[in-house]
Amino acid sequence: MKSSLSYITLGVTDFALIQRFYKELGFSLYKQSTDADHPFAFFKVGSVMLALYPKNLLAKQSGCIINEDAVNQSLSLSLNVESRANVDKLLALAKTLSAEITREPFEPAWGGYCGYFKDPEKNLWEIVWHEDFEFQK
Repeated sequence: MKSSLSYITLGVTDFALIQRFYKELGFSLYKQSTDADHPFAFFKVGSVMLALYPKNLLAKQSGCIINEDAVNQSLSLSLNVESRANVDKLLALAKTLSAEITREPFEPAWGGYCGYFKDPEKNLWEIVWHEDFEFQK
C-alpha cells in the first residue's frame, strides 16, 4: 500500500486568531474558505499541508467528541529550518505573536539545535535545525 502523510489538521477554537498567527509566523497560505459557517485554512509547509479547522466542525466530520476547552498535551509538530539562526529567529517571532516559549534553543543529544513553543491554543511545536536533514526538492 502506497501512502504519504499529506495533511496535519489542528482543531481550533478561535479560528481567526490561529489563522492570523500562522500567517504572521510566515507560513504560506495555500487555500482558505470564504464560507463563514465552514472556515478552513491550508498552509503549505514543505511536502505537508497544515490544515486549520474549527473543533466543533472537526468533531462533527470525524464522528468524535472533541471538548472545546481541550488543549494538545501529547503531540509535538516539528518544523525543520535551514539554519541554526533560523531556529532563533522563528522562536523570537513566535514569541512576539503571543506564543509561549516552553524551551529555549539547545543542542539535544541526537545533534542539531532546537527549541519549543506553544501557539495561542497550546499546540506544541519544535523548531529544529539538524546538519543531516535534507529538504525534499
